[in-house]
Amino acid sequence: MIAATDIVTLAPGVDVRQELLRDAVRGHAWPLNASGAFVLARAGRPLGAVANELADAFSLQPSEARGDVVRFVWELNRLALVNVEHTTSRLGQLLDWVRLAARLAPVGALPAPVTLRREIDTRTAALAISSCFKAVLPRVILVASVATILAAHVALIVGAALAVPVLVGLGTGLALGFHEAAHAGLLRGVPSALVVRGPRTRVLHAAITPARRALVAVGGPLAVAALGLAIVHGGELTTTPAVAIAGCPFAAHALALTVVGGDGRIACGL
Repeated sequence: MIAATDIVTLAPGVDVRQELLRDAVRGHAWPLNASGAFVLARAGRPLGAVANELADAFSLQPSEARGDVVRFVWELNRLALVNVEHTTSRLGQLLDWVRLAARLAPVGALPAPVTLRREIDTRTAALAISSCFKAVLPRVILVASVATILAAHVALIVGAALAVPVLVGLGTGLALGFHEAAHAGLLRGVPSALVVRGPRTRVLHAAITPARRALVAVGGPLAVAALGLAIVHGGELTTTPAVAIAGCPFAAHALALTVVGGDGRIACGL
């Protein structure tokens, strides 16, 4: 959701120059009309205030200006060209989402998720891995927390030790972070960014050769799955079931090497 109190900023790697919106990661530029350039020149200000200024500058009705600004920002955000910063509380955002979801329920739709783009430094493989993991860390924490809660319910039902769901949760979150970081490590020297939209997390990068694109796609899940198998095997050798269980979320990333996952489809040229 995008509200009038929200603030829009250009995503890392994106700038405006000579009436062009340029994305250094994609290596592409989009021409801006006068109203689009007007809105982006006021990035960092609440959208409601920008819409009012647009209405005054272009002799538009306030409602028309607000609609134009929101549609423009939504499209740029969908393309991961701008980030939206919410200024309301988490509770306020949740209530707004519930109200909009209720309005959309009759047509069987949900509010569209907001896209967030973060910078990845690919000057070296080590920087690419560390900066990508830092960028994806909030998502890692969220996934680990949700997985821990879900696993804890199962553990309480079957009478398992609470250490098991904690390990499963940590493994699920860390596996996601290592997966994306491995992608980034294979993109050394290639302009890249981490993009989060709803449940999806991906590494956006500049055009590369088909062979390297397939290598990058396979490298993420393969590295995590191999680590998972090593952890599981270590648990078996040391007769430590908890360690073996902790490796299972990592090993499960092997599924992404098949056409079930996006990485597998990319590697197969689909």
